[in-house]
Amino acid sequence: MYIAIDGGGTKTEYLLLDKHFQVVDHYLGGCLNHDLLGNGWADVSLALKASIDVLLERNGLTVSDIEAVAAGISGLDTARDQQQADTCFSSAGISRFLAINDGYLPIAAENPAAWGVSLNCGTGMCCAAIDSSGNRIKLAGMDEWSGDAGGGNWIVMQMYRKVYENLILKDVSTPFVMEYMKVMNLGSKVDFINSWSDLKDGENTECKVLHRKIIRLFFELLERSNPEAQALADQMIKCAAYSIDAAVRELHFWGEKIPVYLSGSILTKAASSGYLSMLKEALSCICQGKLEVHMCTKRPVEGAVQLMKFPVVENFNLSYNSI
Repeated sequence: MYIAIDGGGTKTEYLLLDKHFQVVDHYLGGCLNHDLLGNGWADVSLALKASIDVLLERNGLTVSDIEAVAAGISGLDTARDQQQADTCFSSAGISRFLAINDGYLPIAAENPAAWGVSLNCGTGMCCAAIDSSGNRIKLAGMDEWSGDAGGGNWIVMQMYRKVYENLILKDVSTPFVMEYMKVMNLGSKVDFINSWSDLKDGENTECKVLHRKIIRLFFELLERSNPEAQALADQMIKCAAYSIDAAVRELHFWGEKIPVYLSGSILTKAASSGYLSMLKEALSCICQGKLEVHMCTKRPVEGAVQLMKFPVVENFNLSYNSI
């Protein structure tokens, strides 16, 4: 038996697979990003083991029945993160595993040849790339430290900041401010300031609802050509273009076109058609027009399934860790 995992900043998808890599069971767990959990990797370890135990117990299995696990994990950005992630799987009793950043999963899910570039905008954002020789690189994903722009948390924070700059610092109520206050049901400056407490707790259900409202408002304002929303969109597109261009320059791609896969809830669910058109147009102008942009149609966890298969793992120049 095998387990494939797509560990995100909001939810985590687990698939239990038989020896033919067919799905036997499915489980949806919570956040697996150490940056968003109170106790960091310690909480990741607890959540990972608890979720795997659920799959095992309800299928009458023990951890010794698991041949291997492949996992993409949000927030796995550095060598230290890699060590921590490996420890999490070892602590769960998994003897053979592959743990990489979740940004690589869409590439493996969408392309049988397992190469290309992934622009992933979900709770956060990152850019991951794998060339045809299996070399890989992951950029962004470190929030303010790497100048990330385009994830859900970033959009919410920037929308709040725009209102703060106008309403609190300048004491003006622009159409942008009025729309925000209306959608968030805020009647005064005091209400606005106090609402910050409700927006910070990303694991709270009510907070998630508020985030979705703000993200939806952002794209609605963008479709109405609101200048403040457009300024944020420009920043998001610039970040995406620079990241992809840097990834392509670092690796070695052969052929006329390099596939770029747009993934994550912001791009595949929340984004307006206008924003996607602007993004695709901007990307078409970089890398001498060699990029071929695709919207992801498969779940990232399917990429983990592909990585599980030995020939694919060989092509990626990746190897399973063993304890």
